[in-house]
Amino acid sequence: MKIAIDLDGVLADASKIWMRILNDRFNIKVDKSNVDQWDFWKKIGISKKSFEEVFDDAWKEWQSIDETEIGLKENIDEIKDFGKTDLVTARNKKTMDDVMKWLEMTKITFDEIVVVDENYLKGNLDYDVFVDDSPIQVMEIANLDKVALVYDQPWNSHIISRNNLIRIKNFTEVISYIKDSKFRNQ
Repeated sequence: MKIAIDLDGVLADASKIWMRILNDRFNIKVDKSNVDQWDFWKKIGISKKSFEEVFDDAWKEWQSIDETEIGLKENIDEIKDFGKTDLVTARNKKTMDDVMKWLEMTKITFDEIVVVDENYLKGNLDYDVFVDDSPIQVMEIANLDKVALVYDQPWNSHIISRNNLIRIKNFTEVISYIKDSKFRNQ
């Protein structure tokens, strides 16, 4: 089994940092509950480029970026027992040094780290299971008849589960899904 796991919003939760930067830079008041769509920057009246710059600046504070859940390293290690497990991210290449430092700090390891262009559809990659929070990515992955595990976030709450598009709340649920599917395929 080949498993692809996204970074931002799935492993790393930089939301406190980028919301602080966003609020300070644009003199607005945004919290995580306001981020109810993928392209929420349109709703608050800023450009995608401006938002991406905020997000890149948040990664400069990599030491303060939280993990999305407790026990993440141990869960990723358990997932790796099921097969090749890669970090697959569209994170801006100029922030990858900070990402690598964050991964080292958290002791989370992968077989490979794959960086794709932000417009690249991850479903075109050769993986059996994808864990991602992007509504665009998970819909495309599922439409390609691959398994998309939607890591629950406010910006993907409109996604409705179906056979190969499954909402998960944590990595314990990811492990359960992989165990069940591995058992079914034996």
